[in-house]
Amino acid sequence: MRNTLRPDDGSGPGDAREGTFREGNKKNASVLIVDPSPLSLIAVAGVLHYYGYMCTCARTAKAAHQATSETNLDLLIWDVADDAAGVLESLAQLRRIATLDQLPAVLLAESRWAGLEKKTQSLSAATRTLFKPIDPDALMAVVDHLLWMPTLISAHRKRGAKPSRTGWVTLE
Repeated sequence: MRNTLRPDDGSGPGDAREGTFREGNKKNASVLIVDPSPLSLIAVAGVLHYYGYMCTCARTAKAAHQATSETNLDLLIWDVADDAAGVLESLAQLRRIATLDQLPAVLLAESRWAGLEKKTQSLSAATRTLFKPIDPDALMAVVDHLLWMPTLISAHRKRGAKPSRTGWVTLE
């Protein structure tokens, strides 16, 4: 079955397009996408919209900080572009906000930033790195994993018991 975007869905007046989102795939997650490049920003937002996620877009760290105060976020996707250190610092600043301390993030980077995934291991919340070119299916696999896993991990930590035997953990 084909879907049609109507003007109230964000398309232009009278600009109906067929097949631009998946039927029955509306998610209840809000994603902030930060990318200085408008084309890749729109491309990533388009993929997430297609899979039913609500997206907020920003091109600068300042706009990202402002968006976090205006929107309840479930995930952050940030293209590091030419400033990996600046992105890591901005991410750390965002996570100092009490409501964002466990906000999961996906960093998008070019291959010249190899090793970036090692630097993110010390961060307070789940952070994954994908290297360009980005496959939409791989992006969605990481997004779905990050949105589902934090609650599972948190629940296991709360319910976990000390192992009665070496190598065994009992979840109650």
